[in-house]
Amino acid sequence: MTARRAVLIKLPRDKCDVDYVKRLMALANLAYRGYEVWVPDIPMTLQYQLYGFKKYMESLVFGSVPKRWFARAWVPLKVLRVYGDGSMKGDKGAPVVLDFRSSVIRLRQVCRSEPGFVVEVPMPEWVVERVGEGGDVRYAMIGLKNDKPYLALVAERVVEPYVTSGYRLVVDVNAWSNGVAYGIVNPSNRIAEYSPLRPNLRLIDTWYHKAEKLSKELGKLKRLGLDSTPEAKRLRREIKALRRKVYAYLRDFAQKRARELALKALRLRAEVLIDDMIEESRRELIEEKIPRGLRKVYLAETRRFVKLLTTQLQ
Repeated sequence: MTARRAVLIKLPRDKCDVDYVKRLMALANLAYRGYEVWVPDIPMTLQYQLYGFKKYMESLVFGSVPKRWFARAWVPLKVLRVYGDGSMKGDKGAPVVLDFRSSVIRLRQVCRSEPGFVVEVPMPEWVVERVGEGGDVRYAMIGLKNDKPYLALVAERVVEPYVTSGYRLVVDVNAWSNGVAYGIVNPSNRIAEYSPLRPNLRLIDTWYHKAEKLSKELGKLKRLGLDSTPEAKRLRREIKALRRKVYAYLRDFAQKRARELALKALRLRAEVLIDDMIEESRRELIEEKIPRGLRKVYLAETRRFVKLLTTQLQ
């Protein structure tokens, strides 16, 4: 079984032409749909490689297939690997070169169409670790995220198939007011472990109510026409900081708990069952007459938690 993992590397914007990357993404979008459009001012080597990927579409579909005509499809690129002993692996004409001798990544005519234009970025430790584990970075992708250029390196490794041991890890996802409960059922159908995972609600409520109190003070100033005063600006900053604190705390909590559960499942080789009760939790919060803002807080990052958990399990 082949497992794939990817890392995003931010490219220097001063050296990477965003408009040029957009054009490459447009060509990739057309290639997904079976069209070939040859552009005179884009290096032919890049275009030949892009349309060569059509022979095995699986390599084009590391991400999601664009469902709209104007979707921005990331551009798949071949990778040449140069190891410390001087040996090479991959296409020598590949636009992305991983040079393990000098620990740099070279991008050839990927960021600009100028002949011989090369951009060098430091080699992430992640790449060295994956290669050390027996992985191979065969492909890369370039594209835009929030209108900023990024390079995605895709490492793949042959792993043993995941064979369950008879254990089951059952995860019940609710709003944070009830938390996430998990149970481990052993092969004889007995509960071996059970525990709820709940963030510090008292801390969350404190931050939320303090932000609401400051919002009311800010509202009074606005009604008096004093929303441009230093006092009003200070209140805005404090409200923004408190709200950011709440969501940062919940995001961190969701990430850590998802990792913990994924490691438990891996250690036990357990079959994982996830009961997503988010919509039911929303209705319960409404019935309990929880304020709308606090409902939003209690449900924040729950879907992200499920996505993080399923992604890490995969």
